[in-house]
Amino acid sequence: MIIPALLAIAAATLYALTNHIDKFLISKGVKHADYRSLLVVSTLIAGAVMSVIYFFICGCSVGFDWKSFLILVGNSVLVSFAYVLYFKSLSREDTTIVAIMFQLIPVFMLVLSPLILPDQTISPIQLVGGFIATLAAILVTYEPSKKRFAKGKLVTLGMMTLVSIAYAIWFILERYVTLDHDFNQMMFWTNASQFVVGALIYIFLKSFRKSFHDMMKSNGKTIIGLNLTNELLSSFGNVLSTWAGLMASVALVSFVSQSVQPFAVMGLGVLLPLIFPKVDKERVTKGETIKRVIAIVVCIIGLACIEFG
Repeated sequence: MIIPALLAIAAATLYALTNHIDKFLISKGVKHADYRSLLVVSTLIAGAVMSVIYFFICGCSVGFDWKSFLILVGNSVLVSFAYVLYFKSLSREDTTIVAIMFQLIPVFMLVLSPLILPDQTISPIQLVGGFIATLAAILVTYEPSKKRFAKGKLVTLGMMTLVSIAYAIWFILERYVTLDHDFNQMMFWTNASQFVVGALIYIFLKSFRKSFHDMMKSNGKTIIGLNLTNELLSSFGNVLSTWAGLMASVALVSFVSQSVQPFAVMGLGVLLPLIFPKVDKERVTKGETIKRVIAIVVCIIGLACIEFG
């Protein structure tokens, strides 16, 4: 049981690192927090490179069907919309705040899964867990010193709620596709569909194309390098999670990973600026730290009810 838990913790740490890289990209990598160039890189460039990687992982065998591919294309459109709101949220708030709000994904997966996947049910305890996890996301918008909810953070919460819904649908539809297909083949076509969507954005949206060209002229190599590093870290995290899931229950692995990630994000928020001075320091006071820890603990209680209820 120790080894699967360690693998899940390692995966969560990798996911947390990708959150901080995303924060650096939107706050320091591009001018004026321009998400448009980052969206093109995350779809067109990353989709092309990761497709090639998974093509060889699949042993050049990528048989698929049109219905599944169209589902994944729709998924990529959805996740592109989520990218925009996610980058906007990161440009507004500390990475830890956004990471805590990200824990709404399991809540929406809980609610939406029975609509798409067979044999999915919701227990009363899971509903309570979803309510508790939602309270945790709301808690981080409260300003104790001012005794009110911060308007800016409530706007961010609204955006991250839409992001969480989009990612929940994305995860559910990917799980639906893998019912009939090999996981690695599905990942090839997921990245291929992201490339297709990125190509359409590049071709038909002039402002996105111009933003991408401007970024390439200034620090394109750095942006693309960091973005691809992010994709590889995320993919390796997925491998570790899958490996852990083969040795322990999926619910346990998912719970450990989701519970550790906000703490890992908060810890890296302190550590990374010491190692890399250009990384943004999180705006943390003693009271803010206590609030975030309480929110994460509340979130963990909610996730436990969802995963084991």
